[in-house]
Amino acid sequence: SLRHKDLFMIQIRAMLRASSQGQLRIMFPMISSIDEFRQAKGIVQECIFELEQEKHKISTPQLGTMVEMPSLVEIIDELAQEADFLSIGTNDFVQYLLAVDRTNERVANLYLPQHPAVLRALKKIADAAIKHHKEISVCGDMAANPKFLSFLLGIGIRTLSVDARYLPKLHEALSGITISETQQLVREVLKQSTVERTSSLLGLE
Repeated sequence: SLRHKDLFMIQIRAMLRASSQGQLRIMFPMISSIDEFRQAKGIVQECIFELEQEKHKISTPQLGTMVEMPSLVEIIDELAQEADFLSIGTNDFVQYLLAVDRTNERVANLYLPQHPAVLRALKKIADAAIKHHKEISVCGDMAANPKFLSFLLGIGIRTLSVDARYLPKLHEALSGITISETQQLVREVLKQSTVERTSSLLGLE
């Protein structure tokens, strides 16, 4: 989108014109740096200026990013200050962090969301969002898997984006846990350094 700015601006302008009907939230995917996020924000601001000059009625949108690139983990505190909201795209995040193509059957067994590095990274992302009072959500397979629900709740996640067909099992899992229990689980899980132990604690064996 940043490479093809002309097409990107057409899309952004259409979104902004629709914002006259309600609050608009724009989430940028595949962001890998603060620089890219600022570039995208700058294009939105440019479109806002143009539309205002053309006398269109628009509302200021909230601008967030999908966290799916591992490069964001070490700069997540700064990103959380700049973004209005964050959403962790667990499928790509796990895949890129572990360098595993989950669609390749020869290595798919190495795609492990319960890997200690993944879980510690998710905690760091959630901490940054909470610290800066920014909304954070989780989508992807981890969000839809009841086995990860306690961990996600324990690190502070309160919004999940899942297909409706997963809701019954998630509701059932929710009814049997408390926040204090999830926080205790997180403390135990984050002490572990092996997939074997995290899998055991999360009930994934």
